[in-house]
Amino acid sequence: MFRTYYDRLCRYVAPYLGSRDAAEDAVQGVFVRIWEDRARWAVSDLPHYLYAAVRRRAISQIRRTAVRRRAAPLLMLEEAGAASRTSADAEFEAEALQRRLERALAALPPRTRAAFVLSRREGLSYHEVALRMAISPKTVGVHIGRALAVLRKAMLSLTR
Repeated sequence: MFRTYYDRLCRYVAPYLGSRDAAEDAVQGVFVRIWEDRARWAVSDLPHYLYAAVRRRAISQIRRTAVRRRAAPLLMLEEAGAASRTSADAEFEAEALQRRLERALAALPPRTRAAFVLSRREGLSYHEVALRMAISPKTVGVHIGRALAVLRKAMLSLTR
């Protein structure tokens, strides 16, 4: 299966991802997942399944790249802020904000907090969080959505 479809799948997804390396990562990820789930894996239309799985994997990679690209300026600001001395007021405000964020996180239901921490602080994908928590990725999404809504509300009350 790998030898038959690997190159075709890479050529199929490379234009979407912009490079052969990224395409190979996506295709290899699909085959790894198939291998890990081989005991329960059963598919009637193999080519259709493989192309759909690789397409979904590529879309996920594109989304992750976009998130990293949007977060890069914030991370650079954080690094620059750590490198330079901040004023006492700014440092105090940052600590107050951090305490408020921690209080809001502590107020979340345990499963919601766990999903949020695994996803946002440990950097796990929804699928990885789902495996760790023994829930579905959709449920992880629900937990993350709830956590973000609560945190947004807590942070918005700061600016008012």
